[in-house]
Amino acid sequence: MRDSHRAFTLVPPAAFAALALACGGDDTTATLPEPFALRFAAMANGAPVGCTTSLAGLGPDGGDGVGLGDLRFYISRLQLLDADGTLLETVLDQDEFQYASDAGSVALVDLTGNTEGTCASNAIAGAEGTARTHEAITGTVRGGPVARVAFDVGVPQDLMRETIANNTPEGAPSPLDEMYWNWASGYRHFVMNFTVSSPTGAGEGYVHVGSRNCGPDDGLALEDRDKCEFVNTPVVSLAVTDLELDAVVVEVPRLLQGIDFVAPIYDTTTFEVLGEGPGVECHSSPMQPDCASVFSNLGLDMASGEASPASNGVFSIARP
Repeated sequence: MRDSHRAFTLVPPAAFAALALACGGDDTTATLPEPFALRFAAMANGAPVGCTTSLAGLGPDGGDGVGLGDLRFYISRLQLLDADGTLLETVLDQDEFQYASDAGSVALVDLTGNTEGTCASNAIAGAEGTARTHEAITGTVRGGPVARVAFDVGVPQDLMRETIANNTPEGAPSPLDEMYWNWASGYRHFVMNFTVSSPTGAGEGYVHVGSRNCGPDDGLALEDRDKCEFVNTPVVSLAVTDLELDAVVVEVPRLLQGIDFVAPIYDTTTFEVLGEGPGVECHSSPMQPDCASVFSNLGLDMASGEASPASNGVFSIARP
């Protein structure tokens, strides 16, 4: 079964005006598409979180802290709806962050650079942030005003299959040339890397949410199946008051709620586990204790990979 991506209708804006004229209306103003920008931000308890922010008060006893190093995620199946719940016709701009094909559409939100503070390339061993940022999805919408936004956090399965089957990792169209596990395992949908501080020392945190069991051991992801066994794509549905003022917020403390901030310490050469220390580790594996809390906070069922927007407490609407 193919993923639905009807909300990413690729209709030239001029076609909307022609459609209205064909219907016999003299005043087409109400039917013309209007530009929109859906903004995103990282926040904690009402305050912005960035590369130079020290976020404290986390962990079981409130003694742990983090410094954001990399926060990126894909958005797909974006839907803008009016107060009656009617789906509004939406056309996304096409650029290096927003891509569409017949298999689906996707946008990359990147809230961090890689030059300052804890985002610097030498801040953690697994630093992978990029210099470019993209904090708003842009396009045009017809109708409104917009009263609700809904979207998936991740790469659609059909688009993942098409991209991997027809490209090398380096040759994939932007923004699908980053954030993949590998070409055998598919894409990570959500990435947050960060420094960790605790009363017992310093460490690192890695939260990577992506699909699992996507293909044969010796082949490409989705070459032998319609979708990954565990899709692991969070779903978000939020009411908005004013799209020009509101932003979709990633509440960093909510993502990390319930985590004990203790993670394995590895030998950097053999990757043998040497012990435990301050840190967070979730690469979408049920064998990693931190994933149970991360998945629950994002409204994901780890046993099935299915998503519930009502259970996703990480994303909210605020005015930064």
